[in-house]
Amino acid sequence: MFAIGSSHVEGDYTNRSLQTVGDGIFDNMQHLTFLHLGTFPAVEHLPSLSSLSELRSLTIAVMDSLQQLPSFDNLAKVKDLSIIHLPRVPTLPSLGPLKRLASIVIRPRSEMCCNGFISGTCSMTESQCLPIAGEKYPLICTSERMSSDDKRLLASLESVLVCPASPPLNRALTAPSMHSTDELCGGVKYKECLINGAQGICFNTRMMVVTCETTSSYIAMRRLQIQRGVGDPCDPNVESWLGCA
Repeated sequence: MFAIGSSHVEGDYTNRSLQTVGDGIFDNMQHLTFLHLGTFPAVEHLPSLSSLSELRSLTIAVMDSLQQLPSFDNLAKVKDLSIIHLPRVPTLPSLGPLKRLASIVIRPRSEMCCNGFISGTCSMTESQCLPIAGEKYPLICTSERMSSDDKRLLASLESVLVCPASPPLNRALTAPSMHSTDELCGGVKYKECLINGAQGICFNTRMMVVTCETTSSYIAMRRLQIQRGVGDPCDPNVESWLGCA
């Protein structure tokens, strides 16, 4: 019998992205050890994960409309948990079932970083919590608070990155488009590009499409790779602007 061991499912901000994730879809995936669900801005509900008893790594990222996270019940083997950009999710489920948790990441824009659930005090004046013009679900405060047990668990972990400072970012406006992908890059990594007057590099993060990225650290990283002779072999026809000869 064929058994799926890992699943990385990623969408985008176009109308082709998943609108729903069906109930029971994970019920027969008992062998799954890695699950990444990301960039489904229209999805409001995720099905139960309780059948994924072998899961080691769980990432739920960039779901603008998701209302709450599924319970972590029966996920005792999860070691790495990443929660990224869930602006409508006010709280975390209990971390108690995650008996082997070693690393947790909670990154903006996530309502729980601002509404008082984690910090104990609602603050919408920090950079990551500032309003974004036209956002569909503005951040709001909550009276719910993380349990003392969960706070102690966070303090005991090997690796914790919870709600680092970050500017408010409209991901829909910065998402890959036909212009930033096909027209500017044509699938060619490390090519120089110019978008909205800013210098960029054609690059793809994780398993996403090659797009014009204006993040300066990507340019600096590739220059350093070329200087040190590491990473992908450089192509002088494409990367002379980065120092490739």
